[in-house]
Amino acid sequence: MDPREELNAELKKARAWILGVGILMVVVDQIMFAVQGGWDIPFQYVSWFFIIDGVILVVFVTLWWWAKSQPKLACILALVAFWGIQLAGAVLSGDPSNLFKGIIVKVLFTVALVNGIKSGARASQLQEQLGKVFE
Repeated sequence: MDPREELNAELKKARAWILGVGILMVVVDQIMFAVQGGWDIPFQYVSWFFIIDGVILVVFVTLWWWAKSQPKLACILALVAFWGIQLAGAVLSGDPSNLFKGIIVKVLFTVALVNGIKSGARASQLQEQLGKVFE
């Protein structure tokens, strides 16, 4: 395979993992909110909930965009952001067991982002190799 084609394929995979996890996090969060009767709480809290999900989505879309130039670092930061959000949720809820709730989904998201890191590392390596060709 041509190095440029491989680079494009690896970049596409790395970026897809970031964007996919970001979108799925927000979708799963919204579903859980609706299932757990979130509409019965005061509007101000509902508004904050949507704002927080919006910020999460913006973070992952930004990392997806940035992965064009820094794929490995963007994927690493996506993994750090994902687990930072999980830790913050557990701390803010006052219930550390939240880290273990939905563990299957959390493991799947982690595996997806680790695959993104692998693709990002390969893309970074190919970018360096292609850069040396054109020196």
